[in-house]
Amino acid sequence: MNSILKIGKWDVYPLETGTFRLDGGAMMGSVPKVLWEKTNSADKLNRINLAMRCLLLDDGENRVVIETGIGNKNSDKFIDNFHIKQGIATLSNTLSNVGYSIADITDVIITHLHFDHSGGATSIDENGELIPTFPNAKYWISETNWNHANNPNPKDRASYLNENFLPLKDAGVLNLIPDNSDIMNGISTIGVNGHTVGQQLIKINSMNETLVFCGDLIPIRSHLRLPYIMGYDLSAIQTLQEKTEFLNQASKGNWWLWFYHDPQTIMVQISEGEKHYKVINEVRKDRQ
Repeated sequence: MNSILKIGKWDVYPLETGTFRLDGGAMMGSVPKVLWEKTNSADKLNRINLAMRCLLLDDGENRVVIETGIGNKNSDKFIDNFHIKQGIATLSNTLSNVGYSIADITDVIITHLHFDHSGGATSIDENGELIPTFPNAKYWISETNWNHANNPNPKDRASYLNENFLPLKDAGVLNLIPDNSDIMNGISTIGVNGHTVGQQLIKINSMNETLVFCGDLIPIRSHLRLPYIMGYDLSAIQTLQEKTEFLNQASKGNWWLWFYHDPQTIMVQISEGEKHYKVINEVRKDRQ
């Protein structure tokens, strides 16, 4: 499969690892359902469908995966509660669809350690032991988020599951980095703290072209509008400030914005409008 975009030296591939559902009201915060359901239909339990779209980058030397999906270590009850739909070996199978294997990956970058972002970072081997999913990769995680994940507050404690990240430290593959770091030539992080402490957006910049993996600062296309802020966020005011600054930079720089959770829209470019940011370019899953 050919890459869907070229950012300078980097070939860009989407890795569709599965879908799950979360409460629509919690996803949209203070925005009334009568508005958000126009673009995000809910099931009878008020849950909306969400993607877990990881990103693969290849510059001919480095093969980088951003985010790891929800993983395959979950109980039947957990799968039912979140309506998880995915294959058994979802990351491995999705990589093979674009001509790669988990052994090919050199680096894994995780925006934050909530279970729907880090669950695929570890797997259970044939002996029942927890191991890193990518055997030859270094894992890059914000030190701030790592410390928070190991000592979470009551509001997001249920989102941090030790089995998704502690085995990385035990295996010696963990790289803890400061906020706003350069990971390698052309890949850096942007620290944001409104959703959870120490989330890092991933910025890919090469040959004057830029793509940013938005993580949970802007999880879906609807969240391009400033009032759309998740009820899950630790600080709605801080998220608003971070979104305002980020979207201003993104529109001025003509950045591509990658959505991890949007079921159909993979990425967009935006410009500033009178009331809201306008989408001027869009890549959709159903139009590849």
